[in-house]
Amino acid sequence: MSENREIRFIDPHYKELFRIPDGGRIVVTRPMGELHPGVQKEWVGTCRYLDETHVNINGECYHICQFAEVQARIGSTVEPETEPEMVGDYRITMRTTVRDKKFKFGVNPKAAQPYATWQGYPDPALGNDWGHYWYDKSTAERDFFLRSDSERTGGFYDHTMLIDKNEREMGR
Repeated sequence: MSENREIRFIDPHYKELFRIPDGGRIVVTRPMGELHPGVQKEWVGTCRYLDETHVNINGECYHICQFAEVQARIGSTVEPETEPEMVGDYRITMRTTVRDKKFKFGVNPKAAQPYATWQGYPDPALGNDWGHYWYDKSTAERDFFLRSDSERTGGFYDHTMLIDKNEREMGR
């Protein structure tokens, strides 16, 4: 693999916005209310250089202009991740803000339960609480979406139902 390969991010008119190194990460922020009223979703993408005009973002291949056009159509902003957000030893890969709460999804490949979700607050000084820790990614992602959706709808969510199902699937 060649050193010093950079991935270009552009707008739909091919104006360069920024560059990141191969393996660098971006933060994509969807507009508030685009998915649901009072909800804003952010996700973090790990980017791999394919060639001068193609990039792999979280396992999906894009032409750099295709990615720019999709994000512009949605109204998303794309920025380089300058410093990864961490909760303990977990690296945050998704965030969703629902009114006055922020829900986070984190990954720590070295942990016994490598996936986790938290409820927190937009003000980082208030921290994160109500951590849920998971063995498998699909259950953790489901927990993340159910938690934030129950806040959005005012519904009730009991994560212990997922714990029971997760442990049965893991043979515990």
